[in-house]
Amino acid sequence: MTHHDDDASGGGSGPSALAPRYFLDESARVEDDAIVITGGKASRLKRVMRIRRDDPLELVHPPSDRLYRAVVQRVTRDEVICSVVTCRPRRELPLPRIVISVSLIRPQRYDFMIEKATELGVDEIRPVWSQRALIKGDATQRLHRWRRLATEAAEQCRREYRPTIYPPIQVAELIREEPVSNSLRLLASALEPDQRISPIFQQRRSRGQPPPDLVHLLVGPEGGYTREEAALAREHGWLPISLGNRPLRAETAAIVAVALTQEAARP
Repeated sequence: MTHHDDDASGGGSGPSALAPRYFLDESARVEDDAIVITGGKASRLKRVMRIRRDDPLELVHPPSDRLYRAVVQRVTRDEVICSVVTCRPRRELPLPRIVISVSLIRPQRYDFMIEKATELGVDEIRPVWSQRALIKGDATQRLHRWRRLATEAAEQCRREYRPTIYPPIQVAELIREEPVSNSLRLLASALEPDQRISPIFQQRRSRGQPPPDLVHLLVGPEGGYTREEAALAREHGWLPISLGNRPLRAETAAIVAVALTQEAARP
């Protein structure tokens, strides 16, 4: 029977803090003292990651909301069998949660944005159709790839959660959604050259307002959102903000917006 462990670091002969971390999918069989990994995840661990017997692993199991530290016991043709050393609940996500809605751009650049936004710690990614969206065909077909990229990026930077990635939505539909309570909705816009993210947080503090629980960032494609799209966002309470003096590529703007939000939100 495993014991619970609140310390992420390992000790003795068990897995160390730097044991590679992987997300288990629904096919994994998780018991108190053993985890059996099958399917595509087992294939990747064997062929790409080249794991061997006695290798330490950290395994995130989203269905049970737990993180397991384990050691590889056996590698068979179809399975990777691990013995559990310790487990603990996943740590609570820090506030504010960050949602980033980014207009669809060229696939390679969007892939890059997904990876980097995941590394920075965003909680949700919402692809957006807009008038200037630069992508051909059905973007929903890319969902599987985006989710795989986010999983691998989350593993690489040792996150306990992956961002949720939603199917693409029309920008007008997203803009009109009811805001979450105690949230801040920001529109990255070249039309607002002087309004930066940090002063918005400072103003809230000076008024004695609580910090937002959620920040929703809306980032446009190359050339930005149209005047009509930007006007609609303002009508529905989105605050236009500037990311600096230089025009940025869409994927760069998304990454900068997340980083500036995280810095502004620091107490």
